[in-house]
Amino acid sequence: MTIKPKKILLVHSNPQERGKLAIMLSRFGHEVRFSYGKGSPDQMVKSHDLVIIDDDLDGNSGLAFLNQISSKFCEKVIYLASYPFVAASQEVRSLNIYEWVAKPVDPLKLAVVVCDYFVEVSSRQDVLIS
Repeated sequence: MTIKPKKILLVHSNPQERGKLAIMLSRFGHEVRFSYGKGSPDQMVKSHDLVIIDDDLDGNSGLAFLNQISSKFCEKVIYLASYPFVAASQEVRSLNIYEWVAKPVDPLKLAVVVCDYFVEVSSRQDVLIS
């Protein structure tokens, strides 16, 4: 299955980490845009095919940003967080996000999760069309 390039929003405040992840995702043809978590979360999420949110944003928590997203958009979120935080956080599990990836993030692992997401979304759309 070939996946057409998609628009991905990377909500992340660390320039080095953000850069590594963006380079990997752009190698697959995706258009990667950045946000520090400022502005209207629903508007940002709505205009992108996938949103990747880091748990540590400048002065804010990624979870606070995630909590501002409507539940209908949460399913297109990948959350980057340390394992102990997510394992202990019932709140993150209850938000119906697509996936969380443990930090430190392996860019190749993230690329696989992103690919899986787009394959799953494409499969769901194919079923709706049939």
